[in-house]
Formats: sequence, structure tokens, C-alpha cells
Amino acid sequence: MRIIKRYRPKKRYANINDWYQTPLGQYLFDELENTLAPVLSTTFGYHSLQIGCTSLAGQLLEACRVKHHYSLDSENVEIDLQAYPSLLPIANDSVDLVVLMHHLSTTSEPHAILREAFRVLIPEGKLIIIDFNPLSLWGVRHFFQSWLEQVPWSGHYYTARRLKDWMQLLGLDQQKHLKVGYMAPIQHAAVKRRLLWFGKAMKSWFKFSAALNVLVFDKNISPMTPVRHRWVTRKLLPGKIARPTVGRGMKYDK
Repeated sequence: MRIIKRYRPKKRYANINDWYQTPLGQYLFDELENTLAPVLSTTFGYHSLQIGCTSLAGQLLEACRVKHHYSLDSENVEIDLQAYPSLLPIANDSVDLVVLMHHLSTTSEPHAILREAFRVLIPEGKLIIIDFNPLSLWGVRHFFQSWLEQVPWSGHYYTARRLKDWMQLLGLDQQKHLKVGYMAPIQHAAVKRRLLWFGKAMKSWFKFSAALNVLVFDKNISPMTPVRHRWVTRKLLPGKIARPTVGRGMKYDK
């Protein structure tokens, strides 16, 4: 009699960077990179900033036309800047591209981070948000395993509609909503191969159920147009023209 052992994850990942080194994480990242490349190839500028998944920043932004790339985190990892994302030590209107990758779902102050991202973006700059989709099989697994506090099933998964509402309040215009990954959230290689047909079916029939939501926004600020005052022609008072009174009733001594 053959006994089939129940598959259980043997490792707790320290952070999302470690999880992306797994076979499932690498497969998902490859799809993300291919999907995002056309958007990044048309993004130009001098400075880009990635918050979250900082060890993947160089590979993710490889197709980007921005000259200088920086990564930021509050922890002591392989980064260029160490600071709190809710208090960025960056000047206003100085960054051409901001990428938030799996950071909003793991922070307790998402609104503050979005306000900071909006502040440092230049006019016409881009904001890209990458996070897991709660309306998917990945969201279902998150629903049942979030209490375990294991990466990547911990944190809070926000729907794309909620993120769009937040961006609208800040004054950001949505440009694209990309969907990435329709594979089952299973690390076991044999089970994953058997479910390849399932991923293809989900992509064809349930396109909203992708693993990742990738939202692209532009910071469009219309220039202020000075208000010109109208030239108002004053009406003449009705009546006769007043005659000069100089010399009238005046006496001169000889």
C-alpha cells in the first residue's frame, strides 16, 4: 500500500525577496518582467525609486529608460537608501518613476506612503503599484492562511478598485491595469504540472483572477491659467455736458 505524504511548506521565508527565489516565485517574476517591459521601455527620465522587493529592482527595471535607479527600504538590506517610506528624504517633484512592489500590503500606513510617492513624483511622472490580487486563487489562499503570518500570505491584499479610488483622491490618472500570472499558488512541481490546463482556463474565462495586479498611474497636473480681468467700458452719466465755471462771478481789482 502506497502512502502519499501530505505536502507542507518546510520553510518560512524571511521576506518577499526570499520567496521570489523559489520556483513558483521565479516563474511569477518572469511573467511580471515580460508584461511590464513594454511600459518601462517608454518611460524616460533621470531618477527612479523602487520601494519593496529591493533585491529585484535591477532586474525588474532593466527595460526602463530612466538613467539612475534607486531602491529604498527601512530595513538593513541590499538597498541604496535606508529610510521610512512614509517619510521619504527626497525633494518634491524630483523622481520620474516610483515603483511600489508588495509594500502597500505589508505596511500599516498605506495612505501616508502613497502621499509621499505623489509628493516626490515630477509632473507627468509614473507610479507603478504591484501587489497580489485578492480576487484570485492567491487571494483565496491568503484568506485561509493569513493568520499563519507566512510570506507571501500575510499582510493585507487590496483590490484594484480600492487602489484606483485612493489614486483618484490624490489626483493620479490611471493609464494601465495589467494582470499577471494565472498559475495555481502551489510550490509542488508535480502538482503544478498537472494544473497547467487550469491556469490556461482561468486566463481565458476569468481574466480578473490573475495572481498580480499591476496598476500604472500618471501624475497629471494642469498648469494654472491666469484669470484676466475684463475691460469694462463705463457709461456716461445722462444729462448735459457741464460748462466751465472759471471767471464766472469773479471780480478783479483794477
